[in-house]
Amino acid sequence: MRRILYSIFLQLLAFGALAAESLFVTGRVLDVLPEARSLRVALTESVNAEVPAGQTIEFRVGAGDLEIGYLGRVIRAEAVNYSQAWHLERIFPVDGTGAKAMVDINKQLHAATATMSRRKYVSVGDYIPNFAMIDQHGDFLQIGAMRGKAFVLNFIFTRCQAATMCPASTTRMSELQELSREAGLEELHFVTITFDPEFDSPGILRQYATGYGLENENFHLLTGTQELVDDLLRQFGILSMEEDGTINHTMATLLVDANGRVAFRKEGSKWTTKEFLREARAL
Repeated sequence: MRRILYSIFLQLLAFGALAAESLFVTGRVLDVLPEARSLRVALTESVNAEVPAGQTIEFRVGAGDLEIGYLGRVIRAEAVNYSQAWHLERIFPVDGTGAKAMVDINKQLHAATATMSRRKYVSVGDYIPNFAMIDQHGDFLQIGAMRGKAFVLNFIFTRCQAATMCPASTTRMSELQELSREAGLEELHFVTITFDPEFDSPGILRQYATGYGLENENFHLLTGTQELVDDLLRQFGILSMEEDGTINHTMATLLVDANGRVAFRKEGSKWTTKEFLREARAL
């Protein structure tokens, strides 16, 4: 039931963003107001006289964004006016530990991806490239920082409505997280990258994690720029195409060992927790 309600919430959120006035803003979070479900933000950039730069405005935000702890940080977001009340959606942090490194690392990845053959992608035995994204805590994470920990990696997007694709994959990732802990594989981590970074902000990913019962300690849901996601799809040999208001895509799930090398790769959406648990035990 919780997942169904979350799916309805995403659909209403997407519809509302289309139906209301919106603009993009940047500012520093001065206060987090949990009871009002709001952030008080001093705007540094805005393109609308109704919410001008230099003003401090209280914006309503979603539950996931409220939990992240953006206090004192610079954020960029879409400000949406619902019935004369301003809300912030698609909130992304601008500053923080690792922000500059993320830009530099992803530039290197983009340059390397541009020279790749279309037939080449990361396969079993290959080392995965380094890249940096933003997780569901609003933190900047380099995948290279995962060295020393094995992890299972997949791609999804939160608005996916195809029951046998992203929802099924995330359900199995949740089950695998629990089964690996029961099997004594406490050091096994999980990495999920969104196909849809324009919509899947850290706050949305945080709510998505809650909806699927994911435990945040060793589960990293990642978002970034569209250019970065496109580069990663090329690197990992996954195809995607926007069509009829959704994202059609292929799927692959990978087990990466503690040295950053792909130990196991399963194509398609019909992988099982049993086979990944077996492969993880063998590392």
